[in-house]
Amino acid sequence: MTQSEFTYEYDAETVRDTQFLIGARHTPSTNNVESFAVILFFELSDGTRVEVAKVDNSEHDEGTIHADRYYRETGAEIKDLDVDVSDCWDAEDWLLDNAQRFCRTYLENHGKQHREDGANV
Repeated sequence: MTQSEFTYEYDAETVRDTQFLIGARHTPSTNNVESFAVILFFELSDGTRVEVAKVDNSEHDEGTIHADRYYRETGAEIKDLDVDVSDCWDAEDWLLDNAQRFCRTYLENHGKQHREDGANV
């Protein structure tokens, strides 16, 4: 998995001795955001990121902002096209507001690994 660089990242939550972070990518820049992804993740000991949840505006439904809920059980729908987020800043706030629940659920469902179905690889 090739990991792209974040515009910035910071610590979000520590759950069960695991440090979770928020990383944001803004294109072309933070002052002029045309596309974005805000990701809640943790890192394995080799530095590989394991994504827990992501909010972005990539092309799925005509560029609609949506969430990828990787913390859900394997087999459950992970795309949420009906998330109440209007921009990259709302996306960051939404992930922070829900981080503890998302992190706990990810660890319960998937442990400290990527999902078995490879959805967050």
